Amino acid sequence: MAQIQAATDAPEPTSRFVEVEGIKLHYLDWGGNPDKHTFLLLHGGAAHVHWWDTVAPLLVPYGRVIALDFRGHGRSAWADPPHYGPQWYTRDVKGILEHLKARVILVGHSMGGAVAQWVATQCREKLEALILIDSPNGPPPLLRRLKWRWRRRARGGPRPELKTFDDIKGKFRLSPPETYLSRADLERLAELGSLQLDNGNWAFRVDPRTRAWRKFEREGRKPRLKDIAIPVLILRGAQSTLMRARPSRRMHRTIRGSIYKEIPRAYHHVPLDNPRDTAAAIVDFVESL
Repeated sequence: MAQIQAATDAPEPTSRFVEVEGIKLHYLDWGGNPDKHTFLLLHGGAAHVHWWDTVAPLLVPYGRVIALDFRGHGRSAWADPPHYGPQWYTRDVKGILEHLKARVILVGHSMGGAVAQWVATQCREKLEALILIDSPNGPPPLLRRLKWRWRRRARGGPRPELKTFDDIKGKFRLSPPETYLSRADLERLAELGSLQLDNGNWAFRVDPRTRAWRKFEREGRKPRLKDIAIPVLILRGAQSTLMRARPSRRMHRTIRGSIYKEIPRAYHHVPLDNPRDTAAAIVDFVESL
């Protein structure tokens, strides 16, 4: 196994912006040597680039590392009209690939992995490899979808405003909620994913309409895994309640030549729960290419 060294002086990422189809997209660039590899990291739904803060520095010795905020997420602009959902996020990724002008190792967690599957089937020539982290092929399990559908009834309208940052911290939740993160880590994620408005109130950065994208867009078919013809690593959180072992292994069998591995001490939010073993699995895979 590749040795992941402790980063005593972890590189500080640089915030950058690129315009794709008239939308200003934000990404973090940790630097690194692009002559080795270029990693493009994609977050999950309602998340942002800082989901990768503890994984990205561990990948820098192996190439340039970039994390993208999808439209409507993090510091990227909101889409108006609200064009959200997999087909539009796929266009975001294609746009930044054109901007980077490099073949990338595409790493997607959860929804980001679903988008990465579409990219891998549509423009494989721009990818060196694909890494899917706790990411299903198609929609999540029925019970999870029913829970989300109930929650979405209150979404899609104006962005809720809260009086104080303490209110933000109290309201912030991971979905699914299981995690090994400390309360301080969760509060940091809440801070990085929120902002204080001009009127003094606080709000989350994510456009609430991203959760209700099915109101505006057709869901469409799921990407054909058999069409993915590049090296693939499938990672699953060993304790994930969203991505069960059976469908993960089914994906592994369907994608010819793929590698499957479970990350210990990790629920669904694998890069947050166990960044060191996540990065080590990625590095082992990349060194085997």
